[in-house]
Amino acid sequence: MDVKTARRSGLKKVGEVADIFGTTPRTLLYYEEQGILSPMKTARGTRMYSDADIKRFEVAYKLSCLGVPLKTIRDLATTRPNAQTGDESGRKLCGILDGLVEDISRQIRHLEFMKQDLERGRLMIRMCWDCPNRPTRRTCPKCPCEVQMDQSQLMWLTWDPDRPNLPPSNPGEPPTKCMEASFPDVADAEPGLAEPVSVQPVPAEPEGPQPKRRPGRRNLGERQRKTTAAAD
Repeated sequence: MDVKTARRSGLKKVGEVADIFGTTPRTLLYYEEQGILSPMKTARGTRMYSDADIKRFEVAYKLSCLGVPLKTIRDLATTRPNAQTGDESGRKLCGILDGLVEDISRQIRHLEFMKQDLERGRLMIRMCWDCPNRPTRRTCPKCPCEVQMDQSQLMWLTWDPDRPNLPPSNPGEPPTKCMEASFPDVADAEPGLAEPVSVQPVPAEPEGPQPKRRPGRRNLGERQRKTTAAAD
């Protein structure tokens, strides 16, 4: 079959398929190398993709964009054709899918927690609008981002980094990968933001020693009365 005949049959070239998904021809070729795709080839070696090939790539590409390892996608694509019985393929595929469902459920919990945390952080940061102070602990110690810092993990990223060293939240545990981070479950997260703190502009304290204030009239009068009483 030549290219013209393939086009009349509704087949598409690799560049056209790549444009549909906003990716590159190299991506489709790599999926082919991994055994996930097997497009038809013309006599001159031009790859032509049918609607079934495009649907197959769409599912694989979506899973990849969600962070599913390519090995898992390859196992999904090749387990059934390589199995000797339906029982073998069914059990293997269900095992793979069980793991995928568990991973995606964990990601959903993490994303839901992060969404709530970002929303709390946004409320706190909006309270800084119209504040004339510099956003540091020294110049604005009553800033809601400081007073209510534990209400949102976002504050550890956006707020003044000049903070004393604190013990790690999970001592002894190695750093975790992004989607394996030990976020608390949504059920354990704070249900809402604490009552906002009334924030007033705090003037910066002047540097250097301060001059002693002269006693006021009231203090002088009290001293005179005490002196008179002692003399009597």
